[in-house]
Amino acid sequence: MAPSFDPATERARFQARQAFLARQAALRLDLAEGVSFQPETAESVEDQVVETLWAEGMTLDSAPAEDLAEARASFAVLAPRREPGGMSLAATLMLGFPDGVRDRHLAALHTFPDQLALELADGSLVAPSVDRGAAGPEDRLPSVLALRYLIPDGRPIAALVSTHAGLPGRWPAPAAWTSWPS
Repeated sequence: MAPSFDPATERARFQARQAFLARQAALRLDLAEGVSFQPETAESVEDQVVETLWAEGMTLDSAPAEDLAEARASFAVLAPRREPGGMSLAATLMLGFPDGVRDRHLAALHTFPDQLALELADGSLVAPSVDRGAAGPEDRLPSVLALRYLIPDGRPIAALVSTHAGLPGRWPAPAAWTSWPS
């Protein structure tokens, strides 16, 4: 059964998501044109599950148990989780460039995700674990990557820092990051 487009339903869904979208926007850092860093939360992971099911013509209530379990399993990798000694947090790095310059920009930023650390309040840096999907180390950089950081207990995040020559910088943590682990 293919989903049908109903303007009233779509408008209602959009309106119902406004508060969530505002919370997500408050977490996001735009690092440069075409480069954004979006922290993932339990709420954003669940939203991705809901949107995936919706695109397949289902809701949380109507989806067969196996489809719901598959959708949840596919996004679970992005969920915040407690690990020994700290909180493991994920962020999605999105690299979106126009067709004419995409390959050049992605080549120039090839090692950028690995050099995108979180600076803690004590000045220490936490390097990410970068999930490049199926792309190998020499393959073209994917335009959407998952980065995971292990934040030691009691050490707040002060900033996002890049030591990459193509996009160096320090972006102070938005106030919304105090709720990032949720």
